[in-house]
Amino acid sequence: MKIRLENLILFFLIICSLSCSSKNDELIIDIDKYKDKLRGFWLGGCIANWTGLPTENQRIDFPFFTDSDFGKDKYDYVTNQNPWGADDDTDIEYVYQYAIEKFNNYKLTGQQISSAWQDHIGLPKLWVSNLAALGQMQNGIIPPETSLPENNPMWEMIDAQLTTEIFGVLAPGRPDIALEMAHLPIRTTAYLHSRWASEFYVIMHSMALLAKPSLTRKEQIFWLAAQARKRIPDWSYIANMYDFVKAEYEANPDKDNWEQTRDKVAQRYQYEVNADYNYRYPWDSGINFAASMVSLFYGEGDYKKTIRIGCMSGWDSDNPTSTWGGLLGFLYGHKGLQKHFEKKDFSDDYFIGRSRYNLPISTDNFTDMANRGINIINSVVVEEMNGLISNNNWIIPINKNPIKKDEHIKTIIPWILIEDTDTRWNYIGFKTKKNQWNASGGSLTFGYKNCKAKIKFKGKAVQYYGYRSPKGGKVKIILDGKNFGEFNLKTDVSEYGQYYVKIFEQENLAESYHTLEIIGDESSNEKTIDMLSIIP
Repeated sequence: MKIRLENLILFFLIICSLSCSSKNDELIIDIDKYKDKLRGFWLGGCIANWTGLPTENQRIDFPFFTDSDFGKDKYDYVTNQNPWGADDDTDIEYVYQYAIEKFNNYKLTGQQISSAWQDHIGLPKLWVSNLAALGQMQNGIIPPETSLPENNPMWEMIDAQLTTEIFGVLAPGRPDIALEMAHLPIRTTAYLHSRWASEFYVIMHSMALLAKPSLTRKEQIFWLAAQARKRIPDWSYIANMYDFVKAEYEANPDKDNWEQTRDKVAQRYQYEVNADYNYRYPWDSGINFAASMVSLFYGEGDYKKTIRIGCMSGWDSDNPTSTWGGLLGFLYGHKGLQKHFEKKDFSDDYFIGRSRYNLPISTDNFTDMANRGINIINSVVVEEMNGLISNNNWIIPINKNPIKKDEHIKTIIPWILIEDTDTRWNYIGFKTKKNQWNASGGSLTFGYKNCKAKIKFKGKAVQYYGYRSPKGGKVKIILDGKNFGEFNLKTDVSEYGQYYVKIFEQENLAESYHTLEIIGDESSNEKTIDMLSIIP
């Protein structure tokens, strides 16, 4: 990533007093001022994340939170963390930045992503599609295959939306480059709709510097969202959710009554089926994207208002809230966040060790993280954007058509889930328990010596997913009376085990009813059933 300096004749065009200026064909960015924005990105995301954590998954059904639930002695802004704790909303982005440095490659390969995840990401602070993807990588599957519906039953969850925004700020003013950099990180855990929701956020972060300074912050936010909407196929439920929430906001005469639109989101997408969206869990990419649009539009570009609404919106509230916290923190910059809270003593320290491991240090700081981001951008500007660096400024050629609609043809994923709690299961010696890591209904079914499970289903393909652990035993699979042999549920890869592991798969079945039996061995070791995935 050697920096190239050339064409000095262009440098007289630089306007050093501005953080960002532009001519017809180029973007000129003051690097020191961008550094302040990167500090704001990290701090803003952390404040929002920690403010949202107390409400995460607390209201996933009526009655939801309202503004009356936010304030002193209730839920309130968290500004006093010292150091700021890592969470999956920020720490996987930290690992991605570290991986770019480690591999000297800002377009990480699938193998590099797999290596970084296995070395630095894992339980006990990992969930849903991230959890499923990690287990696959530990078993030799490489991104993007880790996001495919036939491999990852959690592909439609929120995970990539909260782990990839950093690629936007690492490609200032060039969302085309940002999407290239973010492609495999997004496709590590997301596919189709969840992918487009993630790309929406990446585009907004990348284009933040292109919003005209003459616009109000509200106008800038609305313009950025409109640009990101161009990427999403109109048939996707992500596009439908964006259009619906925006129309509801515009039609609502009371711009403080965001709860009205949130409630309509719940009715339209959680209790009804629209745009081919079927609500599954409060971790869904879809429902949380819709909720994030409520906080974005009604927040109107104000940091505190956006965060407050995001935290009160419901479902997986901390994650989309952290996304907007990072974006608005970037737009306002570190100094601007100080003005929001009339506070100048925010901690600059970041405690990585809370949920990541095996990194060179346990505590970093936002100043260092911003400086390292600048070094990466230096290389991206010169090598990928054909830009220049001079007098502490980036000169970046502008792509006048940076966003292309994804022309992916309308696709309906055939796989549907039969949960371990489904009444069609007949269990002998199995017991279903709550499990905090397992988003699949929040439960996992365990059996031990001589346990048996039997289910009748109608479909032309079936997959059996379970949990592997160091305590795992063996199960015998019988499908329609045919013995397919014994399958091992033991792994020593992780002391915490592996979730959402595909234990058995059979395709090309007759389109009729089938009977599947899962029979545990005579040992007292764990036998587990998470779910079946079938093609009806």
